Amino acid sequence: MSLPPALEEATGDALPLAWPASPWSGCYRLNPEDFQVTEELGFEPEGEGEHLFLWIEKTGTNTQYLAEELARRLQLPAKAVSFSGLKDRHAVTRQWFSLHLPGQDDPDWTTLNSENWQILAASRHRKKLKRGVHRSNHFRLRIRIDQQDPNIQNWLEERWQLLSQEGVPNYFGPQRFGRQGQNLHFAWQWLMEKNARRPGRQKKSLWLSSLRSALFNRWLAEAVQRGDWNQALEGGCFNLAATRSQFFATEQDSLEDLQTRISQGDLHPCGPLAGRAPSTAGEPSHTQARQLEAAFMQEWQPLVTELGKQGLQLERRSQRLLPKMGALEWQAPWVTLNFSLPAGSFATSLLREVVTARDASQAECGKVADQ
Repeated sequence: MSLPPALEEATGDALPLAWPASPWSGCYRLNPEDFQVTEELGFEPEGEGEHLFLWIEKTGTNTQYLAEELARRLQLPAKAVSFSGLKDRHAVTRQWFSLHLPGQDDPDWTTLNSENWQILAASRHRKKLKRGVHRSNHFRLRIRIDQQDPNIQNWLEERWQLLSQEGVPNYFGPQRFGRQGQNLHFAWQWLMEKNARRPGRQKKSLWLSSLRSALFNRWLAEAVQRGDWNQALEGGCFNLAATRSQFFATEQDSLEDLQTRISQGDLHPCGPLAGRAPSTAGEPSHTQARQLEAAFMQEWQPLVTELGKQGLQLERRSQRLLPKMGALEWQAPWVTLNFSLPAGSFATSLLREVVTARDASQAECGKVADQ
């Protein structure tokens, strides 16, 4: 029982687009500076406490590796170093780390810096930095467009305006599945084929996440093909953009009013992150949304059951990704995109609706003179 093609296709370019395919192609990550990510916590460290927050800029470095290096250099247990989100390796990223240093003075920062990362600021806080607590990430992406055409700028500006107003499918990006999707393949062999050794704690988390993410992408791909990925459905689940809280539509809720709020960017329809389903008491049943979800879960029941056995609970994720504080700059042959996305979202899911882009860290991209 090998990995189903429908799941393998849910990891990359085969995922359906929401909008007509871009006539333009290009390459990004030609240099780390072409892909910049700045973490936005949404709160400020309090200035006191036993946890030391470090604001670090890193280049060409994996987040987990940096956390391990901080622990090694300070002779701390691995669990004493925390971060909120995994950031791209092939990029320039700025993010927070926290060190648990109860009763200890601040260490000498010169022993922690390297040619690949620099500590920009430090402050104490009473609580550790937990996964996923940051509010958003700000991106600055620079893409070199292959074609030369006088219509490129107008087309890109019109497309960017469309995406800023309507959004794109909130797919998990290829980074979630490892190089060439290897995490997904390993996860399937372990969980479904039972022919691999039990992974360690960290690898197990990555593998389970890759399986559940691929399944969500499969669900969202079908919603895109149906045309309801950004629509209010009877009994559907919705995410409040401002607070991330969720609710189910009831018989008293007007679908027209809900759709208006979706159009205004106040709400996003949600899709399932597979796992063991809790009691459905209080949730609407026999509605359009619930019937679609039940049919999907039935189709993938063996995988859903195994995910539940591993302790994963049914959750829901926004189906729509709406960029904020966005801007597009054109200076041939380069287009630069500036925007913010909620934590847990992937910039590549937005980029693929702008241009057919190749990642220079993964694919061959010829060099041209910088203009």
